[in-house]
Amino acid sequence: MGDRSAIEWTEATWNPTTGCDRISAGCDNCYALALAKRLKAMGAAKYQVDGDPRTSGPGFGVTVHPDALQVPLGWRAPRVVFVNSMSDLFHARVPLDYVRRVAALRLPAWRGRKSG
Repeated sequence: MGDRSAIEWTEATWNPTTGCDRISAGCDNCYALALAKRLKAMGAAKYQVDGDPRTSGPGFGVTVHPDALQVPLGWRAPRVVFVNSMSDLFHARVPLDYVRRVAALRLPAWRGRKSG
């Protein structure tokens, strides 16, 4: 989880799942696939499961990370979060029960923040 992000429209990233499969030409230049290979080589724990080399790659096997469900609960201030910057939460191999757990996560209510 990146508590800070260089992505201009978000303040943090949170990945309760990692990995994916290329399914169309739109996936040909996937930044996450290339980054997962690098993170695997660096020893990052979330990126040690390899995907099928025909559709995925090193460090990019679809993996759920139940321990990551607790991460947002520790945040003390509101932030804009890019959820699953390194995967597809709705991938066919992500169990529906896990998707429900991610969606049902209740974050603390932050007072004083105006939306918009």
